[in-house]
Amino acid sequence: MDLKQLQYFVVSVDSGSLKKASEILYASQPHVSKTIKSLEAELQVELLKRMPRGVEVTKAGRKVYKYACRVLMEAGRIQNVQEEDDRHMLCIAANSNDRLACLFQSFYADRMQLQMHAWYMECGTEEIFRLVHRHAAELGFVYVDEKQMTAFKQNLEYRHLVFEALGKTGPRLFAGPESPLYKAQSVTMKELKNLDYVQMQDEQDNLSIQLLQRSEDYQYHRRCGRLLTTGNRHLLLKMVEDTSLCSISCGLCPDLMGCKTIRGIVIRGTEGSVTFGYVQRRRDELSSEAEQFTEYVKKHYEFDG
Repeated sequence: MDLKQLQYFVVSVDSGSLKKASEILYASQPHVSKTIKSLEAELQVELLKRMPRGVEVTKAGRKVYKYACRVLMEAGRIQNVQEEDDRHMLCIAANSNDRLACLFQSFYADRMQLQMHAWYMECGTEEIFRLVHRHAAELGFVYVDEKQMTAFKQNLEYRHLVFEALGKTGPRLFAGPESPLYKAQSVTMKELKNLDYVQMQDEQDNLSIQLLQRSEDYQYHRRCGRLLTTGNRHLLLKMVEDTSLCSISCGLCPDLMGCKTIRGIVIRGTEGSVTFGYVQRRRDELSSEAEQFTEYVKKHYEFDG
């Protein structure tokens, strides 16, 4: 099996016919067909059904197509490795965090003239561990609840990562004018159990109501339809702003997102219960870009009082 076989197969699937694929690849149609047949023979499976007006992907072909796309993408990265070495690169993974995202935006804007290649992704803590461990991200910014710290450290050890704490904070209840607790100065754990929630998907593994209520309470909210989960921050903010749904988070900053009517309410007993910091690979030196960004965050990141 070689890259040419995979390339011909992927282009044929994308174009929907061997004729169109041959035009894109600047090759004869018989040659394209022969190359794909050799791949099918090697894999001992039919990938394409030849139809009168094109080709149809088989069930096995769809699986191979998915893997082939990945292989070709990674092969392209290998071919461009020298170019990437000469380019400024910064790859960051983080829990949902509006304040950090704004800092990243300003940090990147100040360095646009350097043509820095940047990658910033928000995801759950387990995914951050995976990305940093596999060198897909250089830094991973996370929140760690004090009750999870032991398990967190064990995971660090297993993944050969280290954690640098930057400060302590606590989750807050975010509520809009329609919420019965909108004007409260603070709320108790007991009051949280009577609310309906909207949460970011990645926060289900971190700082959602799982940290603040017993697991049976959390499951009750899910079963009764009192929990809306989304991966869209705009939807979350609009639901909090316009309905009685509330959200629990450490990283939500509605004022930075232009939502002036949403209030962040202190949850009594949780102040300083969460540590914010970043993980990196244990024996790797940070790139100059990553070092600059961590110093930038240390200087400008503001923790809630």
